Amino acid sequence: MALTSILKPDGSVAIGIATAMFVYSIYDKSLPDVATIHATDAGDINVEAARKKAAWSAAAAISGVTLLTKDVSVFILGAATLFVLDMHTRHANASNNQTADLVTQGYGYGDKLRSVG
Repeated sequence: MALTSILKPDGSVAIGIATAMFVYSIYDKSLPDVATIHATDAGDINVEAARKKAAWSAAAAISGVTLLTKDVSVFILGAATLFVLDMHTRHANASNNQTADLVTQGYGYGDKLRSVG
């Protein structure tokens, strides 16, 4: 099933950017700022629960706007924003607040990740 957009190209970009801003606002209101997440212990269950709630809420918002506009560009911009914000939050929650190393226990990556460079 192909989606036939109801928007003109300039409207598509504008609604896509508005959707990205909507996703950002969901994350902004659902989670503490990243500096606070970095200052908490790694793997904080409250941050993880808030991150999951924000991700599902943002995914629902993206889906709703995409289905209303029938525009793939809206989905791409919204989903890219969701991915970036979610990975940013996951990284902040996985870092040790004392050593700044990533804590990989319980994430399925073995004892410790290291940077190769």
